[in-house]
Amino acid sequence: MKKDTSLESRGASTGQTPPAPEAEKLGRVEVSPEAIASIASEAVLEKSYGVVGLAAQRLRGGRAEMLRPEQYREAIKIRFDGDEIILDLYVIIEYGLKVSEVAHNIMSNVKFEVERHLGRPVAEVNINVQGLRQTGEEPEGGHRRHRRDNRDTKETQSQ
Repeated sequence: MKKDTSLESRGASTGQTPPAPEAEKLGRVEVSPEAIASIASEAVLEKSYGVVGLAAQRLRGGRAEMLRPEQYREAIKIRFDGDEIILDLYVIIEYGLKVSEVAHNIMSNVKFEVERHLGRPVAEVNINVQGLRQTGEEPEGGHRRHRRDNRDTKETQSQ
């Protein structure tokens, strides 16, 4: 019996997606933990509502330390359980927002983006909220993200 390879036999007439053809064995693809962390950090910072920044895993002087972009890898711990990925993220979120809603939003965004980019299942995304910050609050390390205070200039002009 001849095998039917027409489009109709593969689901085209029914509107179903035809099965993917078997992939040839060309070799392995390995993705580094740093690459996974890059995908996850972008999902947290660019696509998640209420996130102030990524944080160090340990508190410094009892306060959460916000990391600079070149340090983001320190805020993301990646483990593997067979074919599945487990991520632990350390974040600082906006004060006044419902922590559980922000955390679930981060979980959904990270899971979606990592699975979309890698095609591998994400078993867990664990969120560790290291601190809460109000917009404009001085982060640890003195890196201000808002405009400069002009009081000194005004006082000089009035004298």
